[in-house]
Amino acid sequence: MPLDPTLKGREYGEISLEVESDHVVRFAEAIGDTNPIYRDADAARAAGHPGQLAPPTFATVLQIMTSARVIADQDLGLNYALVVHGEQEYEWSRPIRVGDRLSAAPRIADIRARGPNEYLVLEADVRDKAGKRVVLARTTLLSRGTAAS
Repeated sequence: MPLDPTLKGREYGEISLEVESDHVVRFAEAIGDTNPIYRDADAARAAGHPGQLAPPTFATVLQIMTSARVIADQDLGLNYALVVHGEQEYEWSRPIRVGDRLSAAPRIADIRARGPNEYLVLEADVRDKAGKRVVLARTTLLSRGTAAS
């Protein structure tokens, strides 16, 4: 069954995340990043940052949370068993910092077919508590063999 292209532009409810030191340290350990700025506020300050930072790919935590809202939308017609991750992009305004309260509302940026496959592009505009953009996260999912003939 093809995806519903009329849903392009649909927005979903906002999700929030408090960036906590322990979570950032566990994330850095999981990806094998030993940079001390992701583990210790003093090390980050010594490197010229205001405090402990999160690795750039930490934005994926919020991206996965927001993508789940879209994937669960029955109107979309997505069979997740046919999905592979195609691409991940980030447009950074500033690094993520421990103590940030981030929020993002996912939206379907694009649905397009190429051959037998469909591409579902999701965006999440991640903002801090002041409403300033931290990062625009973009995910492209490939729905294998579902394009209309």
